[in-house]
Amino acid sequence: MKRDLGSVEVLIEYTRPDMAGEADVILAGEHPVTGDLSYVVIELKQWRKAVVDPDNAVAVDAGFSKWKLHPVRQVQRYCEFLVHHLAPLHGQPDRIAGAALLHNARSEVDVLFDLQSSDHGRLFTVDRMDLFENFLATRLAAAKSGSRAADVFLAADQYEPPSSIEAFSRVGDPHPVFALQKEQELAFQEVYETVLRGHNGTGRKKVVIIQGGPGSGKTAIAVELLRTLKQEGRQVVHASGSRSFTKNLRAAAVDAAPRGKKGLADKQSRQDYRYFQQFGKLPENSLQVLICDEAHRVRLKSNGRDVPAWVKALDRPQADELILAAEVPVFLLDDWQSLRPDEVGSAEYLAQRARFLGCDPVVIPLSGMFRAAGSTEYREWVAQLLGLTVASPRTWKSDGRVDVRLAESPQELESFLEERIRNEGAHARITAGFCWEWEEPAEGEVRFEVQIGDWHRAWNAREGVKSPDMPETSQWATDPRGFGQIGCIYTAQNFEFDWAGVIIGPDLVWRDDRFVVNPSETHDSPLKAKSADPAVVDRRVRNAYHVLLTRGRQGTVVYSEDAETRDALRRLIPGTVADQPIRVRKIRRAKRPPTA
Repeated sequence: MKRDLGSVEVLIEYTRPDMAGEADVILAGEHPVTGDLSYVVIELKQWRKAVVDPDNAVAVDAGFSKWKLHPVRQVQRYCEFLVHHLAPLHGQPDRIAGAALLHNARSEVDVLFDLQSSDHGRLFTVDRMDLFENFLATRLAAAKSGSRAADVFLAADQYEPPSSIEAFSRVGDPHPVFALQKEQELAFQEVYETVLRGHNGTGRKKVVIIQGGPGSGKTAIAVELLRTLKQEGRQVVHASGSRSFTKNLRAAAVDAAPRGKKGLADKQSRQDYRYFQQFGKLPENSLQVLICDEAHRVRLKSNGRDVPAWVKALDRPQADELILAAEVPVFLLDDWQSLRPDEVGSAEYLAQRARFLGCDPVVIPLSGMFRAAGSTEYREWVAQLLGLTVASPRTWKSDGRVDVRLAESPQELESFLEERIRNEGAHARITAGFCWEWEEPAEGEVRFEVQIGDWHRAWNAREGVKSPDMPETSQWATDPRGFGQIGCIYTAQNFEFDWAGVIIGPDLVWRDDRFVVNPSETHDSPLKAKSADPAVVDRRVRNAYHVLLTRGRQGTVVYSEDAETRDALRRLIPGTVADQPIRVRKIRRAKRPPTA
């Protein structure tokens, strides 16, 4: 290189726990004009050819087995992610720039130049190296040390991503809540461009099915679709099968509304956030976009007081009602989170129903991990532990991202989490398998249903229960008073916590080197029914614990009341609550996104 940039600091393969992949190179130095901190993110590609999907401007066939994200969009999203999360860049996006360098390609990738460039992302090829050098010269001062800039960058305070409920409360913002990355961006663009093309009744309707495990970024896609489409004045509705989740989303929308407009916001929130069973009465294609979140909870048929008798008489599958209601139906799901026997939502089932209705299903897998500090290792370990994969359970070996611990008693588990709340300001909850009866309050008094020895705690309160010491069920996951009760699977699903405490009940015990399900110990009514298929019950119980064990962002603490199971867990989880304190992450909690 002709420019004298020998003093610029070079960070190679930079990543953070909640980044999808690694930024190949980040150059740190001083801006040649302002003297301010200056950073350049460079994405290096060895591609020699590229074909852009005609229906998705950021999906590129570069000769691999699957579509890749356009390198310019990839580096743009890396820059936006760093602006969102690093304090020196937060609110100062001019401090960072991005470039994609295809150092083996020439005119054969010219189609990639059609995507709009920006300061956070532009494209260079081997025959444009002089332009690349000029670009670097505009961002980095020659012969100026980059050591200060690199030190500031590496020691920077980090802004924590918003919780799912907080993120949805910001869908009215003009600026992105999440910087979508890789597979997330491909999925987002697939839906967005389908909406732009519109449905004129002449072509086959697309049904987009986005499939990913816990923490794979489904919430980020749902939030950015809602935010972007609402900004453009399009009709977009969010639906789920969870009462707690939907009620929290409605409440968050009201809380975000300015004073004097909360009444209108409440009315609008009931239109924006609905339940799966509410769409069978709508005319076909009456909505532009319907985002079906947590679609693994789609039921076989719609039921309930808000389903008219004439809709029930049609006897249509609930999936058909959702597909027919919108020009662009979008399903986000995890095949391992169905909980009841009549929950049939899976990628395969939804694709089958789409084809039956004459639609084209588009299935988009998400393999990333943005919960549990980005630990894909932990997600795989949980699946193996619960027998959800063919691999045998194995001892947890820390990957330095997420903290996994074993408690010897429920008192130990509770005390450890209380300490996290008190000393770190952590958001923590205790959940348990559905192995204790959820009883009606006696004369207004809350019952302490979860009993282990002399330790007694109440389930999260039933809806409508009024108590100064505990929130209603729908607010258990978000109200600070929720820590005093034990959450069941139906109130914990859809939410996440800094620390998750999980009590494994007698419905799941360790016998003969594996977990086995004891259906007689469940108090989940649909799973207790005589008509319930034993194989389905077995899978649903394992799915429930899979959900509970993947709620934690920083760590998970596990306890089992079964002695043989505790013995096995001592071998499988080496860390205990008595071990030395964890190293607290240095994080700022940002309430608003940076300005563009």
